[in-house]
Amino acid sequence: MLPSASAGPPSARRDRLLVVILSLAIFIVTLAIRVRGIGEHFWLLEDQMRDWGIALRPFTQLPLVGSPTHVGGYTIGPAFYWILWLIRVTFGPWFHDLPHGGGIGQATLTSAVDVVLFAAVWKRTQSPWLGVTAVAVLATASFPLSLAAVIWNPVMGATLSELAIALVVLGWADRSLARTGIVAAVAWSAVHAYTGAIFVALGVFAALVLEPLLRRDRRAAARVALAVAAVVVLLQVPYAVHAWRSGPGPGGMDAVSGSIAQIVTGRAPARFAVSASGYATAVNYDVAGPWSVPAIGWVMLGCALLLAFAYRRDPVLLVVVLLPQVLAVVGFAFWLSGLDPYFYLPIMPAAVLTLTLALPGVLPSRAARPVAVAMLAAALIAAPFRVRSATLFQLPEYGALVRGARTIISMGTPIQEITTAFDLPQPFAPIFIYRILGGQFDPHSPWTAEIEPGGRVEFHRVAPQ
Repeated sequence: MLPSASAGPPSARRDRLLVVILSLAIFIVTLAIRVRGIGEHFWLLEDQMRDWGIALRPFTQLPLVGSPTHVGGYTIGPAFYWILWLIRVTFGPWFHDLPHGGGIGQATLTSAVDVVLFAAVWKRTQSPWLGVTAVAVLATASFPLSLAAVIWNPVMGATLSELAIALVVLGWADRSLARTGIVAAVAWSAVHAYTGAIFVALGVFAALVLEPLLRRDRRAAARVALAVAAVVVLLQVPYAVHAWRSGPGPGGMDAVSGSIAQIVTGRAPARFAVSASGYATAVNYDVAGPWSVPAIGWVMLGCALLLAFAYRRDPVLLVVVLLPQVLAVVGFAFWLSGLDPYFYLPIMPAAVLTLTLALPGVLPSRAARPVAVAMLAAALIAAPFRVRSATLFQLPEYGALVRGARTIISMGTPIQEITTAFDLPQPFAPIFIYRILGGQFDPHSPWTAEIEPGGRVEFHRVAPQ
């Protein structure tokens, strides 16, 4: 069995150098695959234009709640917009405030979080091979990879969930109330970004409280619980202000509470089998993709049992890895609408750790290392195929729209209208880009512009009325 966190971090100079080298390699490689070609095919639809347009505002004009949801209402706090605003301020000027700069900033944040996860797994297991394997499996799955540089709140929720899990596995908050508050804030900010991250947040909170309980320090556990509660209350102040200002009306969680109410009152049954099947499907999409593993649900259950046995002396790890998955299956059983694989994106770091750590954890030390190396080799061999399959959520005309908008602006005069010689899923996209770059419209201008494939522009003189 691989040693647990009690073995302590690597201290030799060679190991420290290896940490630096591998961390840089992980950051550079994962960022490169996430942003490749983004300036040509950034996914720019209604959600992205709405949220990037909000991020372009001054901070004082940001909403006090999160993004609208597909089932009505909105998420319960503004952390997504806060972070997106910081990305816009930091990365925007390098890309003329165009939205693909936000995608690059979001991908940069996720790659930095991958480094934290790598360090956490290495420290907990004393195996750099398992650390790299976990990141390779998580970062190259085709479905989440295709979303990695898309400005979308579920992606941000997944990134923050990964960070919260990684910080607990790393033991970063142990015996530090301030750090405990930071980890709790990260976990609850993930819920602000995407409601489905609630299962991760609850697992993280439980792990934070469990750590002092294992030391039989009840006072410290009480302080941790109070700190977590205080962080949650503080982060909900903007939501409370919004609710007070808005008065009676639809709330952010109406769709969820309505579904739960139907089950609790007996009007509909809980759907545990449907939820378990939905989770298994999500693991195939979000972890195994582009392939599908038969009986993946049973594979996950088997790995969870192996992990529970292997790390039975490390309950904090088990809680932060296994509890979110159990809560997700139970929680979505009370959701009566359809289950989409992206619902489970925040849970996938826990799923990957379950798959990665289970088998090496139950093996003797002399066998654990070659198995870990073999797992890493398999992940790296599969990675190029998985990366090449990550072609969803791309708008091939994006680069042409940017070049066309710049050409129109170089004309030096306002225009009356912009059209395109090709169909777009969101016709407002060229106008959005044109205005970000400083372009102006004038209803009395004698010119209209038509952007053609490749970015070439045809100017047309408007016939006098």
